[in-house]
Amino acid sequence: MADARRSLPELARIRREAAAPRRERLRIVIAGDASRPIRTLTLPRGLPRAVTLVALALVATTVALIAGSWHMNGSLRRLDERVQAMVHAADTVALHPVPGADATAEEMGVAPRRPTGAKGHFLVELVNTGETVDVRLDLASGEVEASSYRALRHLMRCQRTGAETPMDPRLIELLYRITQRTHQKIQLVSGFRAPMFSLATLSYHTRGMAADIRVPGMTPLMVRDLARAMGVKGIGYYPVSQFVHVDVRDQPQEWTDYGENRWDAEGGEHEPGHGKTDAVDPTE
Repeated sequence: MADARRSLPELARIRREAAAPRRERLRIVIAGDASRPIRTLTLPRGLPRAVTLVALALVATTVALIAGSWHMNGSLRRLDERVQAMVHAADTVALHPVPGADATAEEMGVAPRRPTGAKGHFLVELVNTGETVDVRLDLASGEVEASSYRALRHLMRCQRTGAETPMDPRLIELLYRITQRTHQKIQLVSGFRAPMFSLATLSYHTRGMAADIRVPGMTPLMVRDLARAMGVKGIGYYPVSQFVHVDVRDQPQEWTDYGENRWDAEGGEHEPGHGKTDAVDPTE
């Protein structure tokens, strides 16, 4: 009788446990072969919660990335506006003399060339796109018309980034002189190049002082010899890529590069020491 009384609480406990709802683990049942017709995979109870937390984390990360991208786009847009403003200011200074500059030149005994009304023009064609610009300039002062200058600056843009830079007036004058000697347009292979796409230190392409050109009806060798005869200081001859590099550096430098075209339509890196080069004494 005493044993029966002691077993009553234990029996009550067993009944409560049997009545309580049980949380079964997540199971995946897989049909198998005849010898083992069913296979059961039991997954941890915390797996659904873990999956939910991971999904929430991914959603939060995606939202953060979208917000960061939006903020970065705004910063890049503001930076582009500032760069365009700086380029516009540089163009203004290049196309219009500073007030009082003529008086200062006269005091120093240097007589500036005045516009005479005589105009010259030459054609420049971008090889990559076929775009053509008719560049017009004053023959007495060498000053390029504002609209022509803007069009030429855009034509000579970096072909990888689309960035533009003010062009050295001496380079524009050089291109004009070549067209006057050849009676042909200039075919532009490469003009300005953004610094991140230049292997040379302080490349003249990054400063708006160089152009890689072809002249219809002339071989690159003929163009090179013409540039040499005209007294061009910087000359690079690229017989494989079929163009000639000309620039307006101060010290004479001439080279020949037999390397293949490594920058697509823009040609190789246009400085001595890149690719298979032969330095040439410009006095020869």
